[in-house]
Amino acid sequence: MKRKITPIHIFLVSLLLCLLIELIVYKELSFYQTTNLTFYGASLFLIIGLFGASFSSGFFDFFNYSMRKTAFNIRKGRHSEEEFSIKPLSKVIGKGYYFFLKVGSALLTISLLTLLAYYLIER
Repeated sequence: MKRKITPIHIFLVSLLLCLLIELIVYKELSFYQTTNLTFYGASLFLIIGLFGASFSSGFFDFFNYSMRKTAFNIRKGRHSEEEFSIKPLSKVIGKGYYFFLKVGSALLTISLLTLLAYYLIER
């Protein structure tokens, strides 16, 4: 049976990786460093997710269609009906960006909670 990779698994692996890096580099666990490291991971996942969301929204469909049509016409040197079989960019991207947004949001939540704990407990 093949195990499915879920956002929770990636979140837990990312969180453990952040804590392991913190232990290796700083030789201790602190709320401040945990906040910084989890924010780096969250920003990576959220940037990828937000790019996916903007591409799948259909905002760039016309631009993508125009560029593909132009490139097709330059290569072939003529106009034909084949160019209308181009799939829109929003259909190619799909809804895979939800995965990255879920993981990034969970890491950002941990980052904000550790920041709150830093100001309430450590300071």
